[in-house]
Amino acid sequence: MGELLTVRGLGVDFRLPGVRVHAVRDLDLDIGRGEVVALVGESGSGKSATASAIAGLLPHNAEVTGGSVRLGGTELIGLSQRQLNAHRGPGMGMIFQNPVTSLDPSFTVGEQLGDVAHLHQGANRRDSHDLAADWLQRAGITDTRRVLRSFPHELSGGMRQRVMIALAGIAHPALLIADEPTTALDATVQKRILDLLLRLSDETSTAILLITHDFGVVSYASARVAVMNQGRVVEVGSTADVLADPQHEYTRNLIASVPSVGLRHRSEPGSPRRLLTGSEEPRSVAAQSGADDRVSDEPTALLELRGVTKQFVVGGVGTGRKSSTVPAVGDVTLDVRRGEVLGLIGESGSGKSTLARVAGGLIPRDGGTVLFDGADVEARESRRQLRRRFQYVFQDATTALNPRITVGDQIARPLLRLGRAGNRRAAAALAGEALEQVGLNIDLAQRYPRELSGGQRQRVGIARAIGLRPDLLILDEPTSALDATTQASILNLLLDLRDQLGLTYVFIGHNLAVVEFVCDRIGVMQDGELLETFAADDLFADDRHPATRALLDSVLPIGGHATSSTPALASALTR
Repeated sequence: MGELLTVRGLGVDFRLPGVRVHAVRDLDLDIGRGEVVALVGESGSGKSATASAIAGLLPHNAEVTGGSVRLGGTELIGLSQRQLNAHRGPGMGMIFQNPVTSLDPSFTVGEQLGDVAHLHQGANRRDSHDLAADWLQRAGITDTRRVLRSFPHELSGGMRQRVMIALAGIAHPALLIADEPTTALDATVQKRILDLLLRLSDETSTAILLITHDFGVVSYASARVAVMNQGRVVEVGSTADVLADPQHEYTRNLIASVPSVGLRHRSEPGSPRRLLTGSEEPRSVAAQSGADDRVSDEPTALLELRGVTKQFVVGGVGTGRKSSTVPAVGDVTLDVRRGEVLGLIGESGSGKSTLARVAGGLIPRDGGTVLFDGADVEARESRRQLRRRFQYVFQDATTALNPRITVGDQIARPLLRLGRAGNRRAAAALAGEALEQVGLNIDLAQRYPRELSGGQRQRVGIARAIGLRPDLLILDEPTSALDATTQASILNLLLDLRDQLGLTYVFIGHNLAVVEFVCDRIGVMQDGELLETFAADDLFADDRHPATRALLDSVLPIGGHATSSTPALASALTR
């Protein structure tokens, strides 16, 4: 096979106000040509810092403190950005975790893909367009004409992620660093994207460093896995061996924290519903049976949607395109009962997030009614009264947080503005309490979002929402950026708060294991329509809609390991 990437003794430090953080310590890693290696670990373990150091993309406050990174025999440490550019594209590509910060908002998707095709493939304008359309189709986008003419902000999070994958793949890199490439994707698209990456590796001998916290992805896509903890690799080996018989206690705790479809049915009747969090001791919680009784005894609706529709206008003045309308939500009727957790699932672009934004009054509806506790969410006289009782946790924590305001202030300001805290001191104290509730150190209150990992930023978003003690939380993929143990602790926290404070949740997710375990009822969306709603206990019923069955069939279990020699991948490569 031959080694393509050789990392020896890599060290990376971050300089923060008054402290120096050792993000990566004495790391060794090898990747052969055409090999897929997964790098896993909790948020903040050093995975993304390792990837950025290899690609030469560390931020200004970080530095490589030692070690060697050799790509195809060339030492990359110490090269200037201009010299590194010669090794990017066909030499090395990267899929970033957050596509919003990686795509240029000033250019259409087609223009950005075309530039890459011209730069690295030497394609002319017509060929660049064809290559761009082909790679969008490979990434699972069927409406290529519309997407090519769209700007990044006109696409869903999952669609933007697929565009990022197309941007990286179009140059056929020798090494592809994929940092959480399927985090924002539903089960069916996730599998399609992984098949695409594996096909790229098989056809062009592209080596892939796959950074992920999803052990289903690790099992399905990688040949070897390296486990990181506190900046060090604590275990490395074949994926099959590590998953079947992990040697390090940290690895065992990570794997034990991963939820699986059907876990809800393995819970003890009448006992608190909880996920394993490795070595973490569970906090005391109210009995789950009590919460279920509350839902059944008080079935009144807190949130009511009747015939809701929403369309978006694309193109028009300043875009160089004729304006047109795109239907996003069509005639949805739905009740969210007091005290319940209602899950919304469906493929990326199915309308889940749009429906949630309409329900929360964040964007205006085109038709129908939305009532919260009997009041119209768009009525001017009710907006301020409802805002404290109705909070939102966004999927993309990076764009949801102000980069120029400290974490503590971002949590404290709503507490002041909406009346939960009477003064700044009280607001700061409540902000610190909220940080601790989501498992963050109170010292992080003085940091800026850019100084936190993706998982830490997501927890800040949750802390900001729960700090107000609302009645209803809309959670849009609240744990998609979190590792297994952190995800389990956050989900347990959300269940605790629901039981203790009588909260109601609308939980948007693509991880069926999480949605099934956490939610009381589930709604399935496709192409802007609500296809069916049912009790979470009935997920496996024979009368489920074909779209629901398709989502179930696409779940990647731990143990579904595939390599380029397995029949599973062979069949995927021929599709």
